[in-house]
Amino acid sequence: MSEETSGVPAPVLDRLGAAGYRAMIAGVRLGVFTALEAGPLSVDELATAIGGHPAGVRSLVDVLVTFGYLRRDDDRDDRDDNNTVTIVANPGPVDAELFWHEVLFEHWADIEDTIRTGTPRRGFYTWLRERPDTGARLRRMLAGAAVDLADDIAAALPPAATVLDIGGGHGDHAVELCRRRPDVRVTVFDLPETITALRADAPPDRVTARAGDYLTDDLGSGHDLVLLFNVLHGHRPEECRELFRRAAKSLSPTGSIAILDHDREPPAGLGPAAGGYLGMFDLTLWQGHGGGVHRYTDLAAWLGEAGLTETRAVPLSASPLEKLLIASRPS
Repeated sequence: MSEETSGVPAPVLDRLGAAGYRAMIAGVRLGVFTALEAGPLSVDELATAIGGHPAGVRSLVDVLVTFGYLRRDDDRDDRDDNNTVTIVANPGPVDAELFWHEVLFEHWADIEDTIRTGTPRRGFYTWLRERPDTGARLRRMLAGAAVDLADDIAAALPPAATVLDIGGGHGDHAVELCRRRPDVRVTVFDLPETITALRADAPPDRVTARAGDYLTDDLGSGHDLVLLFNVLHGHRPEECRELFRRAAKSLSPTGSIAILDHDREPPAGLGPAAGGYLGMFDLTLWQGHGGGVHRYTDLAAWLGEAGLTETRAVPLSASPLEKLLIASRPS
């Protein structure tokens, strides 16, 4: 954070920002925001509602008011427990806020070692398996994101009868695509421990699972469309290039590859928060996979090396930092 406009040293601002974020998470975990959804409560009433000590709740409320999450509705002394408080800024989706808090304050705990060595001490999915609640939160986040993006994606993808969804996980995007494109059949290709959890609502006549390692195993042939959705950011450039080469070989002569991911170059006009988020995500990927967020200009160049020189990027209204990149052979 910059000190240019405030005159306060940047580390102090960042420390305060971290404190505000941590207080918000405490409010989420304690049920503060849920308790206030029905309307204002006094600090004493709020303490009773969430089962907290009145003095501790008062102190938390002070911080949440300072950082703009809550507002006092009365004109009494600020620390009067009879003041009522109401929500000003509800936190984002609870799953997302709790997930990112755990990533930043737990998964990043030994990030210095990863930066020094280039090798994560434990991979992201190993860390996630040790935390089933965090894993469940991520699952819900990914399923929700697939729904949010589904209309834009279905409208942008080229016609296709047979689709290979590489790294498709539990089939979130495959299911949503089938709901919007009745002509599509999808094979979801992912690791055995992932593919066994294919979504129960995946139509069995249109979505099938195939277990394997997409970096080394045969990808088949004759696919009209290969999806690489939120896959590439887990891999380093040399792995992406090899995956493009192998995926291109699996296509029909008129087939295409469609990539969904974040672009390391944020769109103009989104302000510094966009770059900040992409930097945070990039460092998280390095900590968890040794990967990172790629520039779409680089992805397009690597696709060209695989013979897919016709590329177009499609913005997504539901997620301004993500794009579809669709590539095919010259017609």
